[in-house]
Amino acid sequence: MHGKTALLTVLMTAALANGANAQPASLADMHGLSFHEVRVQGFSIASPQELSIDATGAASTSRNQFTSWLPAAWRGEHDGPRPWPGNAWILDLRTRQVVWELRTASTTAGRRDMKLFSGRVKLPAGSYAAFYAAFPEGGFYTDRDGVRKLDLSREGREALAQFALTIRGAGERLSNADVKRIDDSVRAGATIAMPSVGPERYTQSGFELTRPTEITIDAVGEIREDGEFDSGWILDASSHRTIWKLTWNNSVPAGGAPKNRAAHQTLTLPAGRYAAFYATDDSHDPSEWNSPPPFDPSAWGLWIHAAAGAGVTPFAYEHVPEKATIAALTRMGNGESRTRGFTLTRPMDVRIYAIGEGRDDHMFDYAWLTAAASRRRVWEMRYGDTSSAGGDPKNRLVDTVIHLDKGSYVLHFISDDSHSYGDWNASAPADGAHWGATLLAANGTLDRSAIGPYVETADPLLIAQLVKMRDSDDGSRRFSLDRETAIRIYALGEGTNGEMHDYGWIEDAGTGRSVWELTYRMTEPAGGAQKNRRFDGIIKLPAGAYVLRYRTDGSHAFGSWNADPPEDPEAWGISLYRALAESGR
Repeated sequence: MHGKTALLTVLMTAALANGANAQPASLADMHGLSFHEVRVQGFSIASPQELSIDATGAASTSRNQFTSWLPAAWRGEHDGPRPWPGNAWILDLRTRQVVWELRTASTTAGRRDMKLFSGRVKLPAGSYAAFYAAFPEGGFYTDRDGVRKLDLSREGREALAQFALTIRGAGERLSNADVKRIDDSVRAGATIAMPSVGPERYTQSGFELTRPTEITIDAVGEIREDGEFDSGWILDASSHRTIWKLTWNNSVPAGGAPKNRAAHQTLTLPAGRYAAFYATDDSHDPSEWNSPPPFDPSAWGLWIHAAAGAGVTPFAYEHVPEKATIAALTRMGNGESRTRGFTLTRPMDVRIYAIGEGRDDHMFDYAWLTAAASRRRVWEMRYGDTSSAGGDPKNRLVDTVIHLDKGSYVLHFISDDSHSYGDWNASAPADGAHWGATLLAANGTLDRSAIGPYVETADPLLIAQLVKMRDSDDGSRRFSLDRETAIRIYALGEGTNGEMHDYGWIEDAGTGRSVWELTYRMTEPAGGAQKNRRFDGIIKLPAGAYVLRYRTDGSHAFGSWNADPPEDPEAWGISLYRALAESGR
């Protein structure tokens, strides 16, 4: 880390001076550890010396929960030895380097998988922190009364009873406050400082460079080959293009569990405005580790340093500015389908920021935009256009700019029955509060005169309609044509195995004879469940009187879906419009 200041020198000098005349003493004494406890004890020594260390830990085996049940990609076996369920180490508080670790020390075998160390380690004068991480096999569960309880094997209980670390030498202990002050001083002077402050946090900050500038990035987080869970990244604040991100490929092991990853990188950025982010998921961070922690737990987060005198100006940054928002459908829950209409009084570029669920080239929670009058789509959230939204790989993000003409539009978002805001069944995305879709002015500033009142009015091209059809409906609507007319038919219904169950047709009003009927072969998928079918085509009808009909069976219709609803649920039924060529448009 960079930014070592005079404060660090003062703290270390004071700590060393106080310990200059100290006799050999207990610098650290750790025993009686609890499950998933990470204990730390700081100490200082005024002169180079050999410290006496006694430690008891446990080696990793195939029975350990960190290895046996995880996929190979999660275990990170190619990154070296597996983490130990009981491990101790000493961190140099100035250099942030590990100067001794039980796992790599010369140990002797104890009972079961226990490992013992008793010896001397020579260290230079300085300030240090001794750590012990106790992670034997076991886990927590919730009983019938909702009480969280620990399920720990006999071997795990025996291991906890034996885990211990004792360090003796001529020096003195440091308080936790002393250790924190040294930690903070080492990282002082950062242009951007984003230490982890707990689970499910999303931190953002802007900085402006007046000229090309070299920056140094230090970041530690929870990363796997298949996704980022606690991670930092940097965007160009104007284009929203990602400049840098903490990923598996640009990071190295940070100690402890393989998913602990660290990056130290130097970049030269051109003059401009940038935004830095750090986000955490719901588990495994300094507030509560669910696996062995990194060697330097306080480094969990993101720090950016620029050269002295580089002309860097931090500024408050809002990635999805409320003042630039035109329409928003966010914090979408399971099984929701919502819409929001808006009217543009003039053509403009708009930014669409949407987060949803997708996998294997298919979206499950997603957004789309339609022209209000025709219901035709002008944009939709397709899997191929998305990128990772952080957390589980199925969290997908699109952040794009499109051009819209003057007129009225409707923003749509639909979610399936699982994994959404407030009820994640896998790791949440970095920006979970924006699960859904937000439409904003592309330049970040919204001229309110460009937004007019949205009034839902009937399409002047509409001839007849039966929509929002519910279970066991049998609707009809009469209409007449004064001349041969090209008609656009937009129909949604339920169909399986080549047969339609919810469908519509057109009858000659005089004879009752069907002149057109919705069949399975003419439909295409309508989004959601495969049985949701859609027809959008044009036919010609001669002048005359007609009856539009639509019939549903006893399940899966508007308001009572028994599987994923279609993309346009309110249109479930059938609508007839004059074709655009017929209307003279």
